[in-house]
Amino acid sequence: MKRKAYPKPMGQLFRLLPLLLLFAAPPEAPAAGSPVVIVERPGVVHNFTVDAASVRTMFRDALLEYTKQTSVKSAWTKGIGITPRDVVGIKISASGGPVMSSRKSLVAAIAESLAEAGVPAYQIVVWDKLEDDLREAEYFPRPEGAPYHVRSVIPETGFDEHVFYVNEVLGRLIWGDLAFQGIKPGRGQGQRAQKRGEKQSVAQMYGQGVSAGSLENQVSNKSYYARLLTQICTKIINVPVCTDNSGVGFNGSLASLAFGMVDNTRRFEGEGGNWGDPAIAEILDRPFVRSKVVLHVMDALIAQYAGGPDFSPEYTYPLGAIYLSRDPVAIDSLLASRVDRWRIGAHIPSFQPMIHYIETAVEYGLGTADPKNLLLIPLP
Repeated sequence: MKRKAYPKPMGQLFRLLPLLLLFAAPPEAPAAGSPVVIVERPGVVHNFTVDAASVRTMFRDALLEYTKQTSVKSAWTKGIGITPRDVVGIKISASGGPVMSSRKSLVAAIAESLAEAGVPAYQIVVWDKLEDDLREAEYFPRPEGAPYHVRSVIPETGFDEHVFYVNEVLGRLIWGDLAFQGIKPGRGQGQRAQKRGEKQSVAQMYGQGVSAGSLENQVSNKSYYARLLTQICTKIINVPVCTDNSGVGFNGSLASLAFGMVDNTRRFEGEGGNWGDPAIAEILDRPFVRSKVVLHVMDALIAQYAGGPDFSPEYTYPLGAIYLSRDPVAIDSLLASRVDRWRIGAHIPSFQPMIHYIETAVEYGLGTADPKNLLLIPLP
């Protein structure tokens, strides 16, 4: 076959191509793993309170460093992908009361920075599963002057009957679960049952007039997703608290988000529920969850290594830290090992056997726990 003859200029270009490639600038190297920005300033903590102005500065420093942007507006719009058209849900952990819930100063700093990026206050929704928790954490009713709205899943916005997670483990339903059929309990009782079902009487868990015998068919293998996630919010910022949890070991970015966004979760907790494995990873491994959850901001300002998620002051440590990343596995793997060292030092059993769900999350591609694949960015 006769070789194709290129025009003279083209032929010269092909002969020069090896030299051009030799002297061309190398492509920019990709980041060496999942970046995690860590700001640790213990001086911001004073007697179980934090300095709000310092926390605001810490968050802004972390956001700008993580996104490599020069302004808060470009950090959110270019770096994270949030626009003024988005309805932004700030998913908090409100189960630790006023001290060990996601701290209002950090949440306010996030909301204020979103406002700088053009997101209206009425499109910023701070939420968690239970209204009682939000009330006890002093988020509900909304703090005066707060640049956001506050909503609960139970009993306010509810669950999406069309979107659910199926697991072969059956869970006994109680008031608040979407598929439960019964009378609403007295104020607060049903929500406390959601939080600590094993401590409640039948009447407290299921409502007056419901007998134990009538509960045999009140079971389900489905966990329905919150409407705040599936229908209301277009972007989610996860703001968990660094604390332990007797049901899953570590109540970090993965566990608090997964169990805060679906119902019928008591079946996954403790040894009988495999400490949330693989349910936590499988709940988070949905396209709409992956696309909407754009950032994790771990509140490690005051860390707790035992007795959680309720506030147990004797097991706290004034760490004064914020961990910021898109990678929840990276954050949890870093802090879980750190918190566990405090447990062991206090002669409290390690929770390592309970946190296999972090490894499972790696297998599902939700992030990385390998130190070689983490890019730690500490800020002074």
